[in-house]
Amino acid sequence: MELPPQSTDNTGEVTGVFVHRLAEDTWWWSDEMYRLHGYEPDAVTPSNRLLRKHQHPDDVDRIDAVLATARETGDPFACYHRILDAAAPALKVVAVGDGRLDDEGVVVTLRGFYIDVTAPVTQEANEAAERDIERARATQATIDQARGILMALYGIDADLAFRVLRRHSQHTNTKMRDLAEVIVAAAPNTPGEPQTGLHKRITRALYEAGQEM
Repeated sequence: MELPPQSTDNTGEVTGVFVHRLAEDTWWWSDEMYRLHGYEPDAVTPSNRLLRKHQHPDDVDRIDAVLATARETGDPFACYHRILDAAAPALKVVAVGDGRLDDEGVVVTLRGFYIDVTAPVTQEANEAAERDIERARATQATIDQARGILMALYGIDADLAFRVLRRHSQHTNTKMRDLAEVIVAAAPNTPGEPQTGLHKRITRALYEAGQEM
C-alpha cells in the first residue's frame, strides 16, 4: 500500500501517516498524526498505550480486533472510530492500512494512515437533522389542518379535535400523520354538494384509514 503524504485539504479532512514496527513495538507518526491526537509534533512518544488512551471506550474492542487480525495476516484493513483528542472534542476518523511481511511470511510492520472525517460526518448529520425538522414541520402542518377540519365539522375545540385524531389513530393502528392526510384529502367539497357528504367522507376516513393504508 502506498502511503499518502500528510496533508490538510480544503474540505478540512486531515490525513496522518503511521508506521508500527512489530518486533521493536515502536511507532512512527507524521506531524498530522500528532495533531489529530491533540499534540504538537514529537511532543509525546507514540505507543499502543497512547493510542488506546485516545480511543473512544465504545470503539476499543473493535479496533483491537481489527489490529490483531492485521498483525496476524497483514491483510488490508479499514476501521472507523473516534479519537478523544487531547485538546478538542472527539474526532471521527477512518484508519486504513496493511501489513508488510518478511521473507518467511511473518508480519513485521503495520503501516497506514488516519483520515479525519469529522467535518463531512458532522455536515451529513446536520443535514439529516434539518430534513427531519422539515418533515416534522410538514407533518405538524397536516395534523393542524386535519384538526381544524374536525373542529369546524363537529363544533369542537382544538384539544378535543386532537384527542379525536389520536384516538382514531390508535384504533385503526394508523400513524397520525397518515390519518391526517386522509382527512385533509377527503375534506374538499364539490360545489353544490350537501354538508352531509362531507360528514360521510370524514367519518369514512376516521374509521377506515387503517384498512386503506
